[in-house]
Formats: sequence, structure tokens, C-alpha cells
Amino acid sequence: MADQLTPLFPTQLLRRRFPGMEETNRQLAALIKSIEASEPNADAGTTTEGGYQTSAELLKRDHPALNILKKHIGESVQAYADLLIRQECSVQPSRVEFIMWGWAVVLRAGNTQGLHVHPEAHISGVYYVSAPAQVLEKGKDDGRISFYDPRPRANMNQLVRQITRHRETPMPGDMILFPSWLEHSVSAFQGPGERICIAFNARLIMS
Repeated sequence: MADQLTPLFPTQLLRRRFPGMEETNRQLAALIKSIEASEPNADAGTTTEGGYQTSAELLKRDHPALNILKKHIGESVQAYADLLIRQECSVQPSRVEFIMWGWAVVLRAGNTQGLHVHPEAHISGVYYVSAPAQVLEKGKDDGRISFYDPRPRANMNQLVRQITRHRETPMPGDMILFPSWLEHSVSAFQGPGERICIAFNARLIMS
């Protein structure tokens, strides 16, 4: 009899690329920089260390580039929600809606985001607007987002070279979605340039 393998409680990370976003990203960067120049830093109580963070009302603004991104976010959250529901729920709901909110983060040399989760949401994500060249270099940890093994006892008696952290490169035009309970952080980078992203949350309403 052949062995049967059952993946228990998998953690799904979705990475989606949106081609042709160069001009949209340029406009998004300009918008975020204008907000930074005119509105106070909303990093109080967050894990953003040394950078700038907009308020969580960013997605409520009406702006051509932001409206394009909001459409991409909505479609991506819907697809990811369908995946999570099929995987996690014993009964499929008859109705699925979601409430979304989001904010922008600007990190420069030496800035980081500490280890955290998003407790008020079910799905979280990040869209990358810009990143310095040194952050995009292969084999470096600088400026990358790290996701940590969520199993509380998986780090007990570790295997040699066991993988307990997964890193993703902040490539402009890419979006990453993940369960809001998954711990993550962002490493600092050194040198010129800005790492600009738009992070978002979605809380599912199902019946």
C-alpha cells in the first residue's frame, strides 16, 4: 500500500505580480510623499521604527493611481479569501464580504518594522511601490519582509538547518497576501533610496 501524505494546517502565501504598473507606482510614490510632507507620522503604537506611516484611512482617498491599486487589492483579496475558506472551513459560507483598510509605509536607511501580526483582520497584504536597487539584490536580507514559522512547538529540538523563516523581496509591482495571524517583520537596509509599500487588511464577513 502506498504511503498517504496529509498536509496538516498549511499556511498559504500568495504573491501576485501586476505588469505595467510603472506609471501607477510613480503616481503612488508622489502621493505618499506629499502625504508625508503634509500630515503627521501615524507610526505611534505600530512596529514601524524610524520610517513614516500614513493613517489607516489611505484607501478611502480618491486618486487615479490609488483607485487602480484598490481594484487589484479587492480582486486579490477575493481570490485569497476563496482559497482560505476552501482550506480552513468545514462548511462553505453562502455569503462572503469583506471590510478593507490600508496605509502606506516609507522606510529609508536604518528603518525597520519589528515582529508583529494584524489582530483585527483575517487577511493582510502588502503592495510594493518602490525599492532601492540594493534591496533587490539577490542573497541579501536588506529590506526584505520575513515570515516566521507559526507552529508554536516547531522550533523545539530543531533539525539541523531547519527553515523557520521565509523571506520575500519587495519587488515593485508585486503584491503579497497572507493570513493576518502570521508573524512578520522587515529588515533594515543601508544606502540611498526609499522602500515604499502600501499595506492593507481585510476582515471577512461570512454567513
